[in-house]
Amino acid sequence: MTVLVQAHPFQVVSEVDVDPGLPIDTVVISESVSVILEPRELPPSVALRALWMSWLSGHFALLLPSLSAPPRHPPEARDGQLIADTVDFVRGALERGLPEESEAAYVQLQELARTCRFLLGLASDLYQDNQ
Repeated sequence: MTVLVQAHPFQVVSEVDVDPGLPIDTVVISESVSVILEPRELPPSVALRALWMSWLSGHFALLLPSLSAPPRHPPEARDGQLIADTVDFVRGALERGLPEESEAAYVQLQELARTCRFLLGLASDLYQDNQ
């Protein structure tokens, strides 16, 4: 079964452009993550993988600064370490880019999409706590 995917125009930003106090558009991020995680028989094309990587890069540019902002209620030490390790993983993966091999690149995109979903939940919780 082949799944047709229509690209939607998600805005891509850089970490420099982000105000960590702004609310995050959870709907847009959730929709794009869902598109990336839809089951497929064949790996997506190089162009589609590049588009998805740009979406995720933009989403992480929004999410990572909000997770770095000091919360009103400090997280437990283990939570803080989990967040720091996850942020390091994301930054490293974004710096390395996608692997050449299509299956490996697709797996990495799926890992990043799941991580994005996790960080979106954390950022939403932190935003609510700071209101």
